[in-house]
Amino acid sequence: MNSKGIPMRSSVPTYENRVLSAYEGEILGEEFFSVLAQKADSDQSRIKLRNLAAIERLVGEALLPVITRYKLQPNSKVSLAEKGRDETVEYAELGWTEFAVKLKRLLEPFVRDFEALLAESPVEDRPYIQLLLDHEIALFAFAQAESEYSSDGQIYLDNFLQRHKALLRDGN
Repeated sequence: MNSKGIPMRSSVPTYENRVLSAYEGEILGEEFFSVLAQKADSDQSRIKLRNLAAIERLVGEALLPVITRYKLQPNSKVSLAEKGRDETVEYAELGWTEFAVKLKRLLEPFVRDFEALLAESPVEDRPYIQLLLDHEIALFAFAQAESEYSSDGQIYLDNFLQRHKALLRDGN
């Protein structure tokens, strides 16, 4: 299993397996943040969580050309969404700052993983893997800012969306 609870297709974490796992993580992440948004106790938290879910969806959609190129077979969206819902259990009752601290700890290893994935990626995949890395960096920066009482992390999400709007909109 990868760190998002999704079974790997092989015991050897090939480049393709890692791309597939990242894609599946975006599907899982979209559901994770969507469910938390439904349970949020403030409009501000609800909006931020919906924004996080939207970014996960956009990045997942943007990775589809890579998934298609390698003829990868993701787990069903239904099972990935179920795993995303399951992961909300340990986050749903946390206060916002506690949530942000826990989210930051969750995201940190993905930044390193995606940096390594980018270093291995073939030239035709680099824009997509860079997008994947940049979104994880933006989510990490968001969580770090939100874990500090006086900071609003939305700017990191907005900057990410602005920098990558063409790739996110076109999906290719």
